[in-house]
Amino acid sequence: MSKTSMEGLIAEFKSWSMHSVAALVFLYILLKDFKRIRHKSGRRPPGPPSLPLIGHFHHLLFGLPHHSLSKIADKYGPIVWLDLGSVSVVVVSSSDMAREILKTQDHIFASRPAVLLGDMLFAKGEDLLFSPLNDNFRLMRRVVSTQLFSQQRIDSFQDLRRESAFKMMQTAFEEGHANRHISLSDLMHEQFMSMTTRMLYGMDGHAQTQQLLEIVRDLTHTGWFVIEEYFPLLKPFDPSGEVKRLKKLGQKYFDLMDSIIDQRLKEISNSKSNREENFLDVLLAMSNFTRLQVKGLLLDNIFGGSDTSPDTIVWAITELLRHPNTMERLQNELDDVIGKERLVEEADLNKLEYLQAVVKETLRLHPVGVLGTPHFSTEATKVAGYDIPASTRVMVNFYAIARDPKVWENPLKFDPSRFLISPVDVKGQHYGVLPFSSGRRKCPGMNLALVSVAYNIALLVHACSISLPEGLTSLDVDVEEKFGLTVSKRNPLTLLIKRRLPSVVYAEA
Repeated sequence: MSKTSMEGLIAEFKSWSMHSVAALVFLYILLKDFKRIRHKSGRRPPGPPSLPLIGHFHHLLFGLPHHSLSKIADKYGPIVWLDLGSVSVVVVSSSDMAREILKTQDHIFASRPAVLLGDMLFAKGEDLLFSPLNDNFRLMRRVVSTQLFSQQRIDSFQDLRRESAFKMMQTAFEEGHANRHISLSDLMHEQFMSMTTRMLYGMDGHAQTQQLLEIVRDLTHTGWFVIEEYFPLLKPFDPSGEVKRLKKLGQKYFDLMDSIIDQRLKEISNSKSNREENFLDVLLAMSNFTRLQVKGLLLDNIFGGSDTSPDTIVWAITELLRHPNTMERLQNELDDVIGKERLVEEADLNKLEYLQAVVKETLRLHPVGVLGTPHFSTEATKVAGYDIPASTRVMVNFYAIARDPKVWENPLKFDPSRFLISPVDVKGQHYGVLPFSSGRRKCPGMNLALVSVAYNIALLVHACSISLPEGLTSLDVDVEEKFGLTVSKRNPLTLLIKRRLPSVVYAEA
């Protein structure tokens, strides 16, 4: 490198450094003034001591955030105040506090803050997941509830779910027959992505499925604590690289979805009237939806349908392998109720009491959406005697709530039988376990997720012989977590999967 080039590089670096320092100093002054003005009166919730400039952000830099927030709650109580850079966040970690936020004052806390993720990928917050509490949100929720997740629509996809599950087993059996182990996570994610895209827009292109899998995988790795979001003056410098990465990821998704929409519009213009209408057709027929909103709403459902359910199934099989007696009890129930002369069907699920308990216990111990999606107060209010200003971000730690020893006996133990003697459900009415949240922001795909998860667990346990790699036992199966938008199993669950029932059963099915 020439002397001139080196001097130019050094000058550029110095210029960048000076701008960075100036931005940080300005941000520090701004934060001090912001906090002084905002909190000069009122009684805010307790919290740990904060550091200059970054506030409490250092608590989230090491370890898993939902674990760190649980430890803070253990020390400071079920409602805490955190200053994360320029953003004030209230975190609640008990069933009583969750009830207050998601039910009693749901009308105040059901909005959403503006976040980088929503701006870059989810239609600038005009989708359903990230939309503020406004007319757009109400329209989106009504369309999704009636056109995609009505009970009639869910029932109409039953054959598709069956076909997708059988295809998944066929792939597993082919690998098992050759004595090759397979990643259960990869197997389930591919199945659910294929099924979700067919539900949404009737296509199952392998290349498109793989592209969407990559996009969703990259999306879930993002998490809720992108530094540029909490220190907005750093956004132009993008020190974490997340701004650039999210822009690139958003463009990748938009280009792919534009090609799918263009193809669908071409098919519609060719008047293929005998083709069954799907969710994309419904959205395109609505004149009050922009193309950007259509893409955002599709991504909501692609993300929700192809990520959370597969991860829940992986967690369930993980716990069943860690607890052979529980696996045996579930297998015995399936053999007693279904027999070994046919495969389990969705119509059988309500008769499988212990299976339902296994699903509930998995959702309690391993809620994949551990922190949900951030809420946002639309007006000033009080919670548990504390003053919560308007425009405060609120997070509900579902992970901590579901492991609260004040609510659950032996909360860290995987014990499905606890749900056999309890009226507690997982559908948002009991605030000690909220895998789908509750209130206006409850997951609209809850009923579809519950039937899909239960059906796939039943098939895997009843129709498949599942074994660990040679030399490993149940004691070797770990439950280490990987944090992102959802929490999945960090280490792959690699299994050998073979047929468990007589060959004629699969042939007839």
